[in-house]
Amino acid sequence: MTLHDRLADGLARLAALARQDDWRVGEAEGLTPTQGDILRTLIARPEGMRLTIMAAHLQVTQPTASDAVSALERKGLLEKLADPGDGRAVLLRATRSGRALAKRWPLSFGAVVGALSPIDQVALLGIVSRAIFKLQRQGAIPAQRMCLTCRYFAPNTHPGKARAHHCRFIDSSIGEGDLRIDCSDHAEAA
Repeated sequence: MTLHDRLADGLARLAALARQDDWRVGEAEGLTPTQGDILRTLIARPEGMRLTIMAAHLQVTQPTASDAVSALERKGLLEKLADPGDGRAVLLRATRSGRALAKRWPLSFGAVVGALSPIDQVALLGIVSRAIFKLQRQGAIPAQRMCLTCRYFAPNTHPGKARAHHCRFIDSSIGEGDLRIDCSDHAEAA
């Protein structure tokens, strides 16, 4: 087995553990993992999100997202509001109950990340950020609001230092462990 194959196999095992944890927690809360993912996404985006964007963000089909949204709406965990930017469109927002549930819902890979040392967590965040960036550029995953695609991000501005990068939005040096995958202040780079 090649290094590529062994690493892919290991990542598949970690993904299976994370999804099993999502199903276990979801069963206790009466939700599917996709419903939990929707609520977690919405608390990170209090301005709301359109269904088509949510489906693309979660990499599920629009019918799957629509079914999950309908179930969350029936449970009083999500509401649909008119999009102020387009009267024909609808924004999804978590209700107070939905936000409370999403805050209790553990992150899918929480157990995996918790098994790593702080140094390994920093290294892995850099690796994951670069992988997402490359896959996004290849069109394999939708655009993310991440540092590596932000106009405020200046990579390796402070070479040789632990915090080698610079964020012009906060005007501060940042390190690999400070990188964000979903930043509310993100502005897409040209």
